[in-house]
Amino acid sequence: MKAILGLARIEGTPADAATRLEARHAALTTTSLGGLQRKFRNELLAPPEEQPQNQEPADVSQPRFSTTFRFELKPSDKEALEADLEALTAERNELAHHFLPRWQPGSVSSMTEASVHLDRQRERIVAMHHRLKSMHGSMAETLQMAANFWASSEATAAIELMHLQGSRMIELLEEVAAAPKRADGWTDLAYAAGIVQRQEPDALVDRKARFGERSLKALILKSGLFEVAEEVLPQGTRTLIRSRSVV
Repeated sequence: MKAILGLARIEGTPADAATRLEARHAALTTTSLGGLQRKFRNELLAPPEEQPQNQEPADVSQPRFSTTFRFELKPSDKEALEADLEALTAERNELAHHFLPRWQPGSVSSMTEASVHLDRQRERIVAMHHRLKSMHGSMAETLQMAANFWASSEATAAIELMHLQGSRMIELLEEVAAAPKRADGWTDLAYAAGIVQRQEPDALVDRKARFGERSLKALILKSGLFEVAEEVLPQGTRTLIRSRSVV
């Protein structure tokens, strides 16, 4: 249970995530079995609306990540698992604090009864251990897959795309494209860029350094949020955009 709970919530910035994880593991090492059982129920079995919420970071300028695990079980399975965990916790407490009266070396019948009691308890413990070990294995495998992804070029591209799609530049272009002057719904990209330039010039500067492309058309295509077309003019062409969200 400590191993599972140690992986249940991983969060922080790249600078402090490891320290926060170590602190979580350290706190779990001194948590009682009853406390572990309650934490397991609240963090891993509770519905999303009942789970602890992440605290807002103090420094929003730093990148921050959070990974939370939850096992979604049928109500009957969830109730059975919670009941089994509570029963095992009670049995563990009974074994630690109230077993001694059962230990009577001078009575064969009492020792036989104690042996049968311990064997049955062990069977329940082994069954739960196998189940929890399977849960832990699934979590560890999922985390490894996530780690492999975030270390890949695909993850880098995904982060760059989110950065571009959430940029003020794209937000302003979407606002202009959402109210097109043309009846066919298209907006002249040069016209849209001119409006953005007048409203917030900083939104269009340093495009190469910030988004990997200097060309506004290339960034529009890269964002995937617009339809793009070329209109032939008597002399040259004109680039048109239309927001996919209003198509």
